[in-house]
Amino acid sequence: MSDPVFPGRERPRRLDAFETIYQTAALALRRSFRGGRIVVALVLVLLPLTASLPVAHYSELRQQEEFFYSMLSFYHFGIAVPAVALVFATAFPWPEAEEGTLTYWFTSPVRRWAVHLGRFVAGWVVGAVVLPLSVVAIALPLDSAPAAELQSVAVTAVSATLLAYPAYLAFFWMIATFSRRGLAVGVFFILIENFMSIVPSNIVRGTLIHYVRSMIHPAVPVTSRMRAEKLLHVIEPTATSTAVLTFVLVWFVALVLSLLLVEWIEYRGKTSQAT
Repeated sequence: MSDPVFPGRERPRRLDAFETIYQTAALALRRSFRGGRIVVALVLVLLPLTASLPVAHYSELRQQEEFFYSMLSFYHFGIAVPAVALVFATAFPWPEAEEGTLTYWFTSPVRRWAVHLGRFVAGWVVGAVVLPLSVVAIALPLDSAPAAELQSVAVTAVSATLLAYPAYLAFFWMIATFSRRGLAVGVFFILIENFMSIVPSNIVRGTLIHYVRSMIHPAVPVTSRMRAEKLLHVIEPTATSTAVLTFVLVWFVALVLSLLLVEWIEYRGKTSQAT
């Protein structure tokens, strides 16, 4: 069909939603492996290796086992997973509104929500690739008694990571869609959640960390459970099915809200015109 404004020129084909999501995700993925955000993510996931190596070399088997659960509970699930989610969630759309590049994404013939979902998929894929490395960095150097079954627990930790990460990513994505201060809000949330997760009351059930630790709990051998429970801060673990349902609900609700928000918010850079 010819363009009515420019006779003889073909009108640009409007991309369907699926193609928009795919093309946006592919382009965003290529960009994700450049720049400071991927460096921050890799530092976060590989930092445990610098601690695991000396612990493995100088500590007794029981101390290595306790180190493993401490790092899983407080570092990996308390810091690395939510922080990586926050890093990628806050990359769009406000930073690009500030840079004046948002018009590249939010112009016809594509819909905002499809572009937004494509960017989310890219962040999801990158985190799903790099975050399991954190578990490997914690567990691989360590030596332990066969009864500790650290490798089996580590596999469960990777599974829990792949469920918890998209929930965190969607939650922070929703905040970053609404507010240009998404990074500050996200950091505050991580600090508060970590504090709530060690409070000995039912308030812990309001944190995602509780449900991650509840997924780890059944994989812990009976011989290690008493020590692991203290380090994981799991007093009354939630059933695995409930934990999985919680992650899926947080992911779905937060993602849908962010897709709705992005359609009506007017994104302006501090010194730019509306996009």
